[in-house]
Amino acid sequence: MTTIREIAKKAGVSIGTVDRVIHDRGRVSRSAKEKISKIIKDSNYKPNVFASHLSLAKNYTLAVLIPEPAQDGRYWELPAKGIQKAAEELKPYKLRIRFFHYDKYSETSFFKAGEKVLRVRREIDGAVIAPVLSHAAETFLEKIPSDMPYVFIDSTIPNTRCLSFIGQNPFRSGVLAARLMDMLTGGSGSVAVTRILPQDYHIDDRVNGFLAYFDRHRSVRLVAYEADRKSDESAFTHLAPRILRENPDLSGIFIPSAMAHQVAEVMKRKQTERKVHVIGYDLVEANLQYLREGWIDFIISQRPEIQGYQGVYLLYQHLLLKNPVPRSMNLPLDIVTGENLEDYLESA
Repeated sequence: MTTIREIAKKAGVSIGTVDRVIHDRGRVSRSAKEKISKIIKDSNYKPNVFASHLSLAKNYTLAVLIPEPAQDGRYWELPAKGIQKAAEELKPYKLRIRFFHYDKYSETSFFKAGEKVLRVRREIDGAVIAPVLSHAAETFLEKIPSDMPYVFIDSTIPNTRCLSFIGQNPFRSGVLAARLMDMLTGGSGSVAVTRILPQDYHIDDRVNGFLAYFDRHRSVRLVAYEADRKSDESAFTHLAPRILRENPDLSGIFIPSAMAHQVAEVMKRKQTERKVHVIGYDLVEANLQYLREGWIDFIISQRPEIQGYQGVYLLYQHLLLKNPVPRSMNLPLDIVTGENLEDYLESA
């Protein structure tokens, strides 16, 4: 039987757009509506009457366990935006969202947020979780009732019973970043690689991918540094001058998180004669400025809004439609530069 997801894939649109066409609500462009309607007709799609009945008879509540929105250069506002968008589209099905925020750099904060979820577990039908504090998340996951499905966004933890993971392959993204850095530097000078404390499997995998590439292509000298974000929110701002001072042949800096703007700000302020290439992640507002100005060369975007949006929709498919969902949804490794930034933002 044809599913809404299959129709959306054929039409090249979101599940929410297909849902709006099927139920004749919300705004959809004429061309998209005609395309979707044709696919529905050709595939002989029939709405899931049982799920429709359930949506009228029961309220569904999803817990969202993610870091505080302002953290990491306001990165966490982006998946929250996608989550809220999906929740708004699914209001007719009596699905609602409850946010449980935690400090990304405090396991104690994570445990407190997790305990709040567990205290209201009888009211929770599923959860969207960003398990960036890996060890704390593992402990919390052991306490989740077996009948509560959950999906991971941003990062994942192996050997758990998560319904699905939505995000990038971090190791491959690290390899991509290294390849870009190799091209930028021409294989000369030294490149600083920064690890971030406390440990995050997702971030560590990016660094490991970066190192693996240069282990095979020994074209530059790698120098390793650690940035303790738990004790210093401006860790990269304070670390960048030291990196410049200790490496007179520095040609590049790899920041495996959304904090590339802190390094770029130092580069701009010092106006160094030598060109130091900077590669980082995520299109947070602070990164956009330095990407436009050329102080950041490449940003690898992981589409956090889509991660949050799809996380909610996968649980909707599982809980309401009773449809199977993929174990993982790997998002593309988008390379954004100052030259394609505006087009990328517009298309997103």
